[in-house]
Amino acid sequence: MDQILFKTKIGLPLVSFIVIGMMIGGGVFVYTGIVYDMTGPALPFAYAMAVIPVFISMLPLAMMGSAMPVSGANYLYPSRMISPALAFAAVWVYALASFFGQIPLYVIATSNYLETVFPSIPIIPVALGVLTLFYVLNLLGIKIAAQIQGVLLVSMIAALVLFAFRGSTDFEPTHFNNFFQKGSGSIILGLALLSFTYFGANGIIELGAEIKNPGRTIPRAFFIAFPLVALVYVAVATGLIGSVSPESILADEDPLVLGAKRILKSSGYIFFVFGGAILALLTTLNALFIIGTRSLLMIVHDGLLPKVFGIRSKKKEVPYVLLTLIWLLSVVGVLSGFSLETFASYAALGGLFIFLPILLSAWIMPKRYPVAYQQAKFKLTKPWLKFTVLVGLVMVVFFGFIILYDLGSLLKSGLFLLFIGSGFVLFYLRVSWLKKNGLFRKIKNTPIKSFDDEV
Repeated sequence: MDQILFKTKIGLPLVSFIVIGMMIGGGVFVYTGIVYDMTGPALPFAYAMAVIPVFISMLPLAMMGSAMPVSGANYLYPSRMISPALAFAAVWVYALASFFGQIPLYVIATSNYLETVFPSIPIIPVALGVLTLFYVLNLLGIKIAAQIQGVLLVSMIAALVLFAFRGSTDFEPTHFNNFFQKGSGSIILGLALLSFTYFGANGIIELGAEIKNPGRTIPRAFFIAFPLVALVYVAVATGLIGSVSPESILADEDPLVLGAKRILKSSGYIFFVFGGAILALLTTLNALFIIGTRSLLMIVHDGLLPKVFGIRSKKKEVPYVLLTLIWLLSVVGVLSGFSLETFASYAALGGLFIFLPILLSAWIMPKRYPVAYQQAKFKLTKPWLKFTVLVGLVMVVFFGFIILYDLGSLLKSGLFLLFIGSGFVLFYLRVSWLKKNGLFRKIKNTPIKSFDDEV
């Protein structure tokens, strides 16, 4: 089965920018206040602990991306090695959760931050304007979008470092008294949500065929992004708690903005809001548009969605039909009226669910593609590979149940389960139609081109 190939290639700097942008946006600015309510002063500890299982469970993905670089990997690997139905449903759920949950979460949060500087702006129209701006930017092609990502990222990290530094100079140690006051159950729930803040890294394997020297670049991008992002998260959380009273953090919807008002001068505060909070959200938003179409393109390539969805522009190879659908679904999400907490939970659940089938693929990859495994520039030994996959599977199941339970509403939980069920129903309906019309092609166990000599 052919892969989808792209002429435009990006190197390690741009790949790292995309990975960091996917990880760092929602983590600090959307989840900090939500999770502080669960963890109290143990928030920096929760950020530090959340990275460990995610990083371990991402290692199999780095290995597969190094050994078998393809575009649309989150669908392509499990559809060939595990189950086309499960792979399709996972991408379907992730797409709905991202486009109906995560993107609306970030554009509304961006609009809320802008309101702190311009109090009279209309939240929803501005959110729709931001959404449309990045939709248009990504119509210009991946290289331009990735270069924009790099510029935004440098400013964002500078603003976060400024906040963390100023927080450390105005530090009140008593704010960390009774460190584990919220109890282990609440901290575990916080870990479950914070784990999602590191999950953006898995998106980079979606661009395997568009990366220069992917065998080395993909694992290197992982090893650059994880320590940097974890350090930023812990430093910012520590600076916030050390400089702002617990009562103030709990009483404010945007505790980082509150902290910035308290510890930064007016010029520093404006830089933090624009260069930090807003750009952090926009880098993640931009990265979602960059990678959001790749697995869907492979699904179209397999005939499981109509061909019209896979149309790309000739010069820039931009999948403009899918980008437009992403924009439309996100508009619906913005207009739905759901709370930011619900959007955050849906986004986290979608990120966990798409992770499940690709972990299963990593488990059997050495047997299914032994030559690619042996020749991988980044390779896990088989015992270590099995351990990392098991860590990931336990994390997905455990944190997934916790977040579903915490939604606290049968309607909200049922809607997400409906997302999952609709993916399987759509898959089997489409397969039935393809078989009826003599268009169905076998998917499972079909060799991935360039690696089929190993089968």
